Amino acid sequence: MMNKRILLLTCTGMLLVAACAPARSAAPAATPVPQSTSTVLPAKTATPTLFPTLVPTDASSKPQTVLIYLVAIGDNGVSGEMIGCGDSLVPVEVAIEPTVAVLRAALTALLNLAPEMTYGESGLYNALYQSDLHIESIDIVDRQAILRLTGTLVSGGECDIPRIEAQLSAIALQFSTIDTVTIYINGTLLQDVLDLRG
Repeated sequence: MMNKRILLLTCTGMLLVAACAPARSAAPAATPVPQSTSTVLPAKTATPTLFPTLVPTDASSKPQTVLIYLVAIGDNGVSGEMIGCGDSLVPVEVAIEPTVAVLRAALTALLNLAPEMTYGESGLYNALYQSDLHIESIDIVDRQAILRLTGTLVSGGECDIPRIEAQLSAIALQFSTIDTVTIYINGTLLQDVLDLRG
């Protein structure tokens, strides 16, 4: 009888262990909870990679630029196209306010250099430095730019005539949509005005 009780207790103890076993096996089911939180970490670490893509976007907002043309006196075509009295016509890049009217902006930048005879420390000569010119209108018809200027045109002598023509014409000819340039000063062709000042 005593042996039966011990056996029963033993069985009961085994049953209790067996009954507890499923509860313990449920514990591993709780382990996916920390694992599921670990999957969030890669998403968080991935977000800093977005910031480098923003930098080029901000850095790409560079100022718009155009070319103006100045003269290297006595350069004999070494620094640019040879013009006039053995000079060179030299392109200089300048920043402008963003605009679609780039020809007007370039011409304005050139005319606004007066009354400075040379451009900064470059030593390049501006043959228009004594003039006071303003844009009346700019038209482009059949690949021809028609520039109408008003004001006072002053030439510094015979060699300034080809320099002035070259500086004003090159402003328009830098654009691939323009083949020829006609310039008027107060309604008179530039060539005629310069002939009177030769």
